[in-house]
Amino acid sequence: MRRAVLLLPLLLLAAGCGSIGGGPTPLPTVVLEVGSSRSTPGPTFGEATASGVVVSARQAQLAFDQGGLVQAVHVALGDSVRAGDVLVELDSTSAQLELARAQRVLREMTSPAAIAAADQAVAAAKEVQDKAQKKVVSLSYPRATEAFINNLAAQITLARKELAGASRDFNNYEDLPKNDPDRARAELRYTNAQINLNKLTGNYNWYTGQPSEIDVALTQANLDAAVAAVQEANWSAAALRGEPIPPEASGTMLTALQSAQDAVVAAEAGLAATRIVSPFGGVVGRVEVRPGEFAQAGQAVVLVTDLSHLQVETTDLSELDLPKVAVGQPVLVDVEAIGAQAPGRVAAIAPTSQTLGGDVVFQVIVALDEIPTGLRPGMSVTVAFGALP
Repeated sequence: MRRAVLLLPLLLLAAGCGSIGGGPTPLPTVVLEVGSSRSTPGPTFGEATASGVVVSARQAQLAFDQGGLVQAVHVALGDSVRAGDVLVELDSTSAQLELARAQRVLREMTSPAAIAAADQAVAAAKEVQDKAQKKVVSLSYPRATEAFINNLAAQITLARKELAGASRDFNNYEDLPKNDPDRARAELRYTNAQINLNKLTGNYNWYTGQPSEIDVALTQANLDAAVAAVQEANWSAAALRGEPIPPEASGTMLTALQSAQDAVVAAEAGLAATRIVSPFGGVVGRVEVRPGEFAQAGQAVVLVTDLSHLQVETTDLSELDLPKVAVGQPVLVDVEAIGAQAPGRVAAIAPTSQTLGGDVVFQVIVALDEIPTGLRPGMSVTVAFGALP
């Protein structure tokens, strides 16, 4: 243990100064305790103190995202407010009109008549799909019965015989003048036989032939398009009725509906932007505008402070005392302005330092276990780390 020795000067008194035996009586030596050589590691109660200031854990400087003319101010300095209370309003005439227009468009798109039309569109799309499906199915089956095809073959045989006879007959009259009746009858018989054979041959080839790759691809594409149209029509009708639809839902009508819904949301946000509301319960600490003034975008117009969640921030804790401070450590906060003390605990320690008058200091956040009556943000305090309540 280190000691400082203070030697008091010996004062020789003129009379009565002496001791038994005739010698002077020495004055005792006074020893002052100024430190400790204890080896216990870590900080102990009262080893570190720091100045600090009371702040609110929740404080908001509120501003408008857009500029505008202030229409109403609903609070004054010192007023208590709740979360969601409207504090200041801008002129919202145009925002209200835009919201009404967007709501009207959406209301028309989701009206009973619009829903009925959507159901009709579903029915029409299904009818087209059924026809396309039948055409696809027909490609997999014969185009005619075997008896019908055999009948065509027999007709072709007779048509060929008829054409051969007509050809021979026409050859007998071919050299006659074109206006000769016998030649004309022979030529008519020949041409009719040729036309009939060509028709029968074409029918036979179609009924007995297979569809081409182009026919198959086109028929399948028509069916795919019809199926997609039915799906989109169903999605649109469901959305109009307010039923859930999958994320991959698409379609022109659905896109228009979603655009109308987005317009309403945007208009509601535009109207909300004309109002400043309190984000939490607290007390109004500052009001910077009055009705009729123009509020600039980003200009803080109202300050709201939560007085129920006060804490302390130190301002001059030395780097030399920092090893004596730890998160969770108990502290005692002395508030001279109101003559009160409050217990608390270290909530956080700044990871980086600051410079104060050439000294290196670290900020420490202290959470108060109780809030003394009359405590206000901005009050100066003294923090004793490790002090008992």
